[in-house]
Amino acid sequence: MFTFRLEPLITLRDNALKERQADLAKAYEARQILETDIKKLDQQLSEGRESARTLMQEGQKINVDYLLGFRRQEMFLLANQDELKEKMAIIDEEIEVRRAAVAEANKELKIVEKLKEQRFEKYLEEQNKSEMKAMDEIAGNSRR
Repeated sequence: MFTFRLEPLITLRDNALKERQADLAKAYEARQILETDIKKLDQQLSEGRESARTLMQEGQKINVDYLLGFRRQEMFLLANQDELKEKMAIIDEEIEVRRAAVAEANKELKIVEKLKEQRFEKYLEEQNKSEMKAMDEIAGNSRR
């Protein structure tokens, strides 16, 4: 019966791979949340700008207080958007680090799995040799 002495190592490396993949998934999730927030800010900016355009095109008196308030809100939204984009860049860097960690963990797991395959093939060869030897002995005994 074939037993691989390094089976616990395969289990450890598989667990490490799964952990790295979970970390990468969390980074992707954080990135998606930031993308959603940026899109919301874009939408707020677009709506505010459209509202301001509509007010100025209707030919009514221009409400300076409204425009100043909108401009303050626009500056606030743009500042938030810039901050989120900076965070996005940081998360993108972290995603690359975590991708590399996943690739390395996968590589380490594949190495041990390949070693297991090689040992199993060697085991099968030895089994075949011992069976052939037993068959040769039986054939040799039956001739006598």
